[in-house]
Amino acid sequence: MGSCAAASGPADRQDSVDRVADDVQVQDELVQEDIAAEGAIALNPDSNPDKLNPVTKAPSVASQPVSTDSGQVLFSCHTAEDKLIALYDRDTVIKYVFGPEEQPELVLDVPREEASTFQWQGIGRYENYSISIPNKDTVYIVSWARDRLDINQPAEAGVSVEIDGEYITTVDCVSDIIHNMIGVDLSPTQL
Repeated sequence: MGSCAAASGPADRQDSVDRVADDVQVQDELVQEDIAAEGAIALNPDSNPDKLNPVTKAPSVASQPVSTDSGQVLFSCHTAEDKLIALYDRDTVIKYVFGPEEQPELVLDVPREEASTFQWQGIGRYENYSISIPNKDTVYIVSWARDRLDINQPAEAGVSVEIDGEYITTVDCVSDIIHNMIGVDLSPTQL
């Protein structure tokens, strides 16, 4: 979708997903490299999809967000409109960035104790992780998910926006996905 406007209906959203799916599939190899670059654990596509394996490939430097003071990359990707969605762990704060890399539209430094995470519990078909970033009455939920039983299906990632607990929109990632949310030390998200 790439914008903060809500889709006009399920068919429009599905059309957007279908158009992006081919581009996202190509990015899966880059995702594996990016995850390895951050010392995370990734799935080896040649092995059993239920078994996690350390990945030791070199990173794709072109897809890495570069900032000396941002902190450890928890999540990063680009949208269809080439906007950056990023989360950084800066010890006492979690930094959320949205917008063009050169001049983001939104940068939030949220105290670590205010952010929360959902961690996949190892049960079910869909593996998913998210980090919720509150800002007054708005919550930005950065997420990554994949279908463990369909290794040909690309992972889905992006940011959903809720205001006063009501879902507003989702901005999908289409390229350069970096996901290091597994095991992040934050409070569990209250469902």
